[in-house]
Amino acid sequence: MLAAASLGASSSGCAGIASGIDYPYVGDVDLDKYLLTPEGDSDPTIALNHFKIAPKTCEGFDLKMVTEKLDQADLTRFFATQNVRTQERKARSDLYWYDFANGDSNADSSLKLRLAILRDNNAAGKDLHDSLIQHGPGWWGVRRGNLALLAPKAGLHEALQFAIKTKLICWGEFTYAGYDDIYSTVGGYAEF
Repeated sequence: MLAAASLGASSSGCAGIASGIDYPYVGDVDLDKYLLTPEGDSDPTIALNHFKIAPKTCEGFDLKMVTEKLDQADLTRFFATQNVRTQERKARSDLYWYDFANGDSNADSSLKLRLAILRDNNAAGKDLHDSLIQHGPGWWGVRRGNLALLAPKAGLHEALQFAIKTKLICWGEFTYAGYDDIYSTVGGYAEF
């Protein structure tokens, strides 16, 4: 996986596979409060290589690289600790869905994040990378240890707002599919 100094992209013009899903409201997350320029200054541009996660964003979180094997219970506990309401559904022994209500009464339109449980951190990195390449620009995810969480297409602003609001940006390494490659953020949780 390509690890860039930071990531960004315009939220307009993404050409990845459309998900047909609306995200829950995250417009109350002011990105300027959680992001910095690569040099550590305020007022970053949300564009490729023009921002990083501010240290205060993940203050109090354990950001050390995970070495033990994890499973879906680790993500479920994390969401519970953060008071994030989601519904976990088992698809098979190594694949789970996390559904987030988005205000639409149609259950089929809820935001669904896919959690894959892999054999190790290298397999999780490859799974997320390959999934993002297959789905294309605007798709994003986080990985932590042997877990890879894939999220549907969103503009970079909305993906970051959702990841910050749910604190996923502190739970796992935030990765976003651009037009030409896959980009990981600096700051927050990271695995290299």
